[in-house]
Amino acid sequence: MQTVTIPQKEYLQLKKEIELLKDNQFLKKVDELIDILFQEKYSLILTDYTEDLTEHVVNKVKDWQDESEWDHV
Repeated sequence: MQTVTIPQKEYLQLKKEIELLKDNQFLKKVDELIDILFQEKYSLILTDYTEDLTEHVVNKVKDWQDESEWDHV
């Protein structure tokens, strides 16, 4: 078994970070806070809806399927 030696202060800091990352409630609150701040800054609302980003939907859009004169240049 290999061991690594690090300063105790760094070890305690890493231990604290791990405990924070294990706290799901904390992570959910941080995620909500990020959404709120992003919305305030950019006036956008982020959601989990991603269906409009799928290739299937893009292929169904008529504007994408129309040929233009530039296609043959």
